Amino acid sequence: MAKFTYATPTKEDMREIARMMRPEDRREIVGLIGPNLETEAHYCVESSECAYVCKCDGVPLAAFGVVRKTPFENVGVIWMLATKETAKHKVYTGKWTRRGIRAFLNDWDLLYNYVDEGNDRTIAWLKWLGAKIYPAAPYGIYGLPYHKFTFGEE
Repeated sequence: MAKFTYATPTKEDMREIARMMRPEDRREIVGLIGPNLETEAHYCVESSECAYVCKCDGVPLAAFGVVRKTPFENVGVIWMLATKETAKHKVYTGKWTRRGIRAFLNDWDLLYNYVDEGNDRTIAWLKWLGAKIYPAAPYGIYGLPYHKFTFGEE
């Protein structure tokens, strides 16, 4: 039976996640900020008020967290970087992400981020989690179409 654990992400965890990142997450990050995936993975953790890594039998599946938008609002940028290994654990991933969103919303009034317009699987998953998805608009360093999504009250 698989053993799932959660911890604060280490540099090695984030290096491994960047190396094994799902192609759709990789494409999203490159379109938003450029090609240095490992630097962005470390930045996500370092900038977050809370960040976690989920491992299955010691192998990182995903890292996730929330970055505070401004010190004046209780609004956070929610993020998750997943590896190809998450596909092997879809039921578990669905359960814990749903619980995680609920837990984060106990501490945050609004959570948001952006998803690549062509990332249909992630958009469907976000809808299943209860996100509000906005029409795609140019965003990121290349001005590619991204959907803003939110959890909570805007």
